[in-house]
Amino acid sequence: MSMSIQELKMAWLAAREAGDAQTQLQILCEHPTAQTELTDFIAGYYATTAEELEENATILPLTQRALQSALQRVLVPQVETVTLVELRKSRNLKKVDVARALRLSVDVWNKFEAGAIEAASLSQRQLERLAGYFQLSLDQFATLLDNSQPALTYNRRQTSQAARKQEQGPQKQSFAEAIARSNMSSEDQAFWLEQ
Repeated sequence: MSMSIQELKMAWLAAREAGDAQTQLQILCEHPTAQTELTDFIAGYYATTAEELEENATILPLTQRALQSALQRVLVPQVETVTLVELRKSRNLKKVDVARALRLSVDVWNKFEAGAIEAASLSQRQLERLAGYFQLSLDQFATLLDNSQPALTYNRRQTSQAARKQEQGPQKQSFAEAIARSNMSSEDQAFWLEQ
């Protein structure tokens, strides 16, 4: 059975955490086609681990974030995405699964993907929750949200009034408005609206 590079990375990490050097070596030897990627991963792992730092050394929050970011780049395959729809699809997630994991209703998540929710209406904490789920920075998530505007298409048979309305795109609303108009439970609404 052939393992994906991601599965091999996770198996190597499990062996590393268990202190099983034999299994670590076996993973490398049994998968010669993946050796280049695995050795890059292993080098990245050792370069970003803080285990070798002195126990009494104070790690600044900025350094901790940099280490975490570097490790995520090594662990998470990079896929160039421009919109939230592309991001979700690149991670093989269904709308329902994303909405459930984030404690949102599908209609609210649809508004995110359609670019109908104003990024400026999100608090720092709300952005952190959304970005954290996808393991993105706040800026990356806000950019994806801004880029999620649908492409404008024109139908020659549309009336000029309908064409103007379509040019305006989806009606923008704040995140709080989207939640208030949703069918989310009161507990989930409170979870997202608490400051």
